[in-house]
Amino acid sequence: MALRLAALRRFCSKPMPLGVDKAGASVTASLRNASESIKSFNFSRYFEEKYFWEKANVGPFFLLLLFTPTIYRSLKDAYWTRQLRKMNTEEIISDRYDWLKVSMIQDEVEAELLKEVPVGGFQPLQLGPSSPP
Repeated sequence: MALRLAALRRFCSKPMPLGVDKAGASVTASLRNASESIKSFNFSRYFEEKYFWEKANVGPFFLLLLFTPTIYRSLKDAYWTRQLRKMNTEEIISDRYDWLKVSMIQDEVEAELLKEVPVGGFQPLQLGPSSPP
């Protein structure tokens, strides 16, 4: 019984990373550090030659520089795909309305022509005698 309680207590405790006392405090501290580093960022100092090559973290800058054409092309393709899909939907709806309009006109014409049909219907047209001479 005691072994079960010890296993249960072990599985119920919340895991904590090593060196961290409270999870909430470390999150707020890291957010505070990130906001301070963003506020203290200075473009002129970052792109100064000596600082840029010796101290600055240039990895993200070169990755952005390297992947800018790919990112641009991807965003452009996504934009045009969305626009053409929207236009395609609008064309389908427009075509359906055109088809409905033509069908309504065709039904009206057929209804008017049916009013003019003689009572016995139309007699078949025969060219020449029905039996040979």
